[in-house]
This record gives sequence, C-alpha cells and structure tokens, in this order.
Amino acid sequence: MKKFYQLYMVRNEAGESTADIEKLIGLNKSSYWNRENGKTPFTLPEAFPLAENYDRSIEELFPETLLIKKIVKSN
Repeated sequence: MKKFYQLYMVRNEAGESTADIEKLIGLNKSSYWNRENGKTPFTLPEAFPLAENYDRSIEELFPETLLIKKIVKSN
C-alpha cells in the first residue's frame, strides 16, 4: 500500500498534527502515522470522519485506494 499523499497534504494545510487526529478518530499518533504512511490500511469508520473533517469526498482524500481497486479489477 502507498502513502496517502492527499490526506497528508490536506491535514498539514489544515494545520493539524497526527496527535489532533487522535481526538477525531480515536487512534494514537503512531497508529495514525502507520495508516497515513500505508503500513496499515484505513477502515471505513476511520476514513469517513476524516473526509468529513476536511470537507472532502472519500475519493478525493484517498485516490490511491481507488487506483489500487482499478488495478485489481482489470486483471
């Protein structure tokens, strides 16, 4: 899995740290960091509040996931 660059950029533009996300979705800093950097997958219950918080769609915030799905479907 790849790093979620769009999520990283939006979070930084909002001036939020990984510690701020703990309050939003209940993950500690290291767990969130692992997800944002693609080491652990995001779950939908984690992705939806992030998209809502940053006023983005899931598709906008996680375009890498859509790319992965398209590659798998084309095989």
